[in-house]
Amino acid sequence: MDIIVKIFEFLGTEMESPVPFGWFHLLWIGIMLVSIFILCKLRNRYSEKQLKIVLLVYGVIAFVLETLKQLLWSFNYDSITNMITWDFQWYSFPFQLCTTPIFVCLICAFLKKGKVRDSLFAYLGFFTILGSISTIFIPDSCFTSDILINIHTMWLHYGSFVVSIYLLMNKLIKVEIKSLFKGFIVFLIFVGIAIILNLSVYHSGILNGETFNMFYISPYFISSLPVFDVIQENVPYFLYLFIYIIALFLGGFIIYSIYYLCNKKHKRKRKK
Repeated sequence: MDIIVKIFEFLGTEMESPVPFGWFHLLWIGIMLVSIFILCKLRNRYSEKQLKIVLLVYGVIAFVLETLKQLLWSFNYDSITNMITWDFQWYSFPFQLCTTPIFVCLICAFLKKGKVRDSLFAYLGFFTILGSISTIFIPDSCFTSDILINIHTMWLHYGSFVVSIYLLMNKLIKVEIKSLFKGFIVFLIFVGIAIILNLSVYHSGILNGETFNMFYISPYFISSLPVFDVIQENVPYFLYLFIYIIALFLGGFIIYSIYYLCNKKHKRKRKK
């Protein structure tokens, strides 16, 4: 019991809550850029083995950090009674756009080349990268005073961004509009799962007043995402859901367009 308590006390060690573009934020941006630079240098040595290592390094570490986060937030220690109690924090259930790369990477690490892997890669390259980009530039709501949570957040989002860039720069996602729609279909599948979870968990009666808002599209809780919260408060739910899906598709289309133009420019240079 004492060992468990000490472990959780260590994991719950506090720090001064980081600020956007402060030393902690800039440190992780630096780690992210260095990682991309190193992987870019290794591009000429690309292999399926290298791909698997990249996916597993990100996926396994992200999974461990996510598990530790769930345990840290759900276990409560009473120093008076010396007892540990469990209270799962439903609002932090790990099924958001930014947490799906964890299991997508772990799955893809063991998939052979094919349509399923191509679609999952396109999802990582064009859609989950949107959450990473938003966290890079607007990390305010992600920072807390818990060291573990801050490290988890940075690895989850910035690591995912590195994986997405790795897939794009190695052209593991075909430079064609079909790739965008393949990724979009995967996104829609996850949206469908999120809707089912939001409805079933809410009506199960297990929330006890807690928030449960997967992909931030629950009809019962207002989104905490900037702009989307205002939209949801002012339009009917189904219109909000439609706007949300279209907005993410347009975001994915912008990423695809940048990817397409970069590859087109690279081809022109090679011809010269």
